[in-house]
Amino acid sequence: MRRTNTFNLNLGKEEEVILHEWADNCSRMFNEINYKRRQSFFSGEFDWNTDEFYHKYKKLIGSATAQQIIIKNNEAWKSFFCAA
Repeated sequence: MRRTNTFNLNLGKEEEVILHEWADNCSRMFNEINYKRRQSFFSGEFDWNTDEFYHKYKKLIGSATAQQIIIKNNEAWKSFFCAA
């Protein structure tokens, strides 16, 4: 059986806005990487390079978070190629 911890955040309005912007930037980065890879896949030359996105978003979400998003996107695309 898995154990699940649930937390309730009591955020002020300003903190909620900051958290929403941070989450929005994370999803934008993932989607931009995904779009670039999708377009390169359709063109026949798959491009794994994500340096431009890392440098664009590391100031907004932090370098460790940007690296983790790249890793998760890599995992998604590698599983796509293994399943195909």
